[in-house]
Amino acid sequence: MVMVDEIKIGQMSDLHLGYRQYGKFDRVTDFYGAAKNASELLIENEVDFVVVAGDIFHRARPYPIDQRHAIKIFSLFQRRGIPVYAIRGNHDASYAWSERQGGNELHVFEDLELVTLLEDEYRECELSSGQIVRIWGMGYHGNTAMKKLNQLVESNKELFDDDIPNVLILHEFLDNLVKSAKLNEYSLDLLGFDFISIGHYHGWWINDSQSICSSGSTEHVSAAEWDEPERSVALITLRKESSKWNPSIERIKYRVRPKIRKKLDFGVTTIDEVKAGVLKTVEELDKEDTIVRIDVTGTLSDSPSTLNVGEISSHATNVFHISIDSDLDYAGLPIRENITDTEIMEDVFKERFGIPESSVDDWVGLAKSMKELLIGSKDERNEATQLDLLYKFTEKVSNEDLEEGTK
Repeated sequence: MVMVDEIKIGQMSDLHLGYRQYGKFDRVTDFYGAAKNASELLIENEVDFVVVAGDIFHRARPYPIDQRHAIKIFSLFQRRGIPVYAIRGNHDASYAWSERQGGNELHVFEDLELVTLLEDEYRECELSSGQIVRIWGMGYHGNTAMKKLNQLVESNKELFDDDIPNVLILHEFLDNLVKSAKLNEYSLDLLGFDFISIGHYHGWWINDSQSICSSGSTEHVSAAEWDEPERSVALITLRKESSKWNPSIERIKYRVRPKIRKKLDFGVTTIDEVKAGVLKTVEELDKEDTIVRIDVTGTLSDSPSTLNVGEISSHATNVFHISIDSDLDYAGLPIRENITDTEIMEDVFKERFGIPESSVDDWVGLAKSMKELLIGSKDERNEATQLDLLYKFTEKVSNEDLEEGTK
């Protein structure tokens, strides 16, 4: 075995090929173009091999065009003699389904010698330099991932005692990135891998020692990822120092279709003010080929109306796509300044309880009397006094009004 002092690894993940986002085929082209750009960047940096950390496809049963896109991408590496190692993500065909069907699209790509698919196993890769690298891959397992990983490592413990670098590919969340995750950085560090490639998390993240990396999705899959306008791949360099392989990571960014997310909080307002504000924002953000999302919050004081999202969106004529997410509460009564207690009670009885105009004064009178009784002295706060008030009130207000007021 030839020993070298440096190994260059290219990492990309979560390609989500075939995602017809917003029901538009142009987004399929976007996801393909982004994955192609990512691949070309890794090739330009002359990597020794590439790891793809899951979710090659967005659908478990990809359409023919999606499979053709994947073949074109992996052929870029094949033509240059760069090995590609991939694992199954949660969006790719499940292990159980693949077992029943005799494989899935990723197995076909392996048959075509485009990728090497790793399903809870390892392979030893001989690089063009003659250096051997041991590459481990585990498909998506969710809550049982740590148990499966421990079993895989325990049954092959002796492989961590030689000079061959060990690289692991996972498609799982870590608990410091997603609180509900069952995997954590500390447990992974104890396993003894020289470098760990993480998929599933769509953002960029590396740990302090640069031994674990999430390169993020190759295109924005959801609006939650729009905080960074660019996407990226990772270039990992393993350097042999004494008896240890030490990783260092470089982030390489590239641009994708632009996205803008705007949050509008109107506070206590009216539906007309919301419509005017959202329409103004739509016109401001109406930029060529951009994806726009507007989140609208506030409390309506005048009526429980809703935004006509379709009508407002039609004013955006240049954007590729616009979505308006409206989450408006209703206060129930109009906001008025310098309003008296009596006016408030009148509004409540009329607007909230539907008390007829002819009986509102009687209800207000009862409310005032009860208020005075409840804040008066303890001696006055007795059951007999309260009952007396209620008896007099029911004599004054007709049974018809009472029934109408309680509907």
